[in-house]
Formats: sequence, structure tokens, C-alpha cells
Amino acid sequence: MRGRGIAALTAAIAASCALLAIPSTAAAVDYDCGDFSTQAEAQEYLLPGDPHRLDGDNDGIACEDLPCPCSSAAGGGGSGSEAEGPSATPPPPYRLKKKDARRVSRRLVRRAVRRSARLDSFRLKSCKRRAPRRIDCRLVATGKRTTCRFKVAVRARKKRPVPRIASRKCAGLSPHTTKSHRPS
Repeated sequence: MRGRGIAALTAAIAASCALLAIPSTAAAVDYDCGDFSTQAEAQEYLLPGDPHRLDGDNDGIACEDLPCPCSSAAGGGGSGSEAEGPSATPPPPYRLKKKDARRVSRRLVRRAVRRSARLDSFRLKSCKRRAPRRIDCRLVATGKRTTCRFKVAVRARKKRPVPRIASRKCAGLSPHTTKSHRPS
């Protein structure tokens, strides 16, 4: 019996030594950057303390030399598509451009000058922004004996400039007044 006991003890010791020699699957897997095809995939395997040595410069980003899609969060992992989802920042609100306000103001006053028998020409004096989507322009139209001052309000509607004549003040010269005596 003694032989059997010693043989059983030897077998038990050999079996326990064999179990100690075989590492667990978690400890046996060591990842390198070459094991991943993208940076975002490597980022998912970046663990606290970096046991796989995926982050060479300790900045929280694994395998920076791999091609994108890249993870945007340091140490967080992810597919890199965070900016494409509904959490993406909306575009800035539309802002009416002064050049567009000038263009449509000129067009509107040009039409008024063509329809008038007393006016010959016009010029743009100034445009002033009142709000991101509103600009007021001042124009002066002249004729032989008439001067009109226009105020054109331009608003943005559906990302297009829409002008309207806010005010028009016309003054005529008497037939005896010459151009040199014209009030300014």
C-alpha cells in the first residue's frame, strides 16, 4: 500500500505542477499594435496601467501609428464615429452677408429709378448691420430737379436676402434754383 500511496502522492504533485506551469488564457494573451488593424480597435484594448504596452508615450492613446478610424476619447475606446451621430454640433445660424444686402438693395432702387420719370441715377451710401439676419442700406437717387433718399431694410428669409423699402423721402427743387444752390 505504501507504494500506491507514494505513487498517488507523486501523481498529485505532478498534476499540480502541470497546472501551475500552464498559464491562464487571460495571462497568456499579450497584445501588440501589430495585432490590430485600426487605432480605434487598439484603443478598446487599452487597460489601466497599460499591461499590453499599447501606449508608448503614456498619453492615453493606444497605437497612434495605426490608420484611422481613430478614437477621439483618450483611453475610452470607441469607433471614432461620435461626430457623425445626433450629438454632433449644429451648424452656426445663418448670417446675412453685407454684399448680398448691397446687391438686392441696388436692384430694388434701380427698379424704382427706372419707373420714375423724375429720377435718373442712384448710388449706395452705406449699409449697417442691425442683427445677424438684418441689414439696413441707405441709397440716394437723383434727377434733374429731384433727390430721393431711400432706406432699404434687408432681412434673411430661408437663407435668402429679401429687401423692402422702409422709407423714401423725396425733395424737389424749384425751377429757379440752380445746381450750385442746391441744399445738401
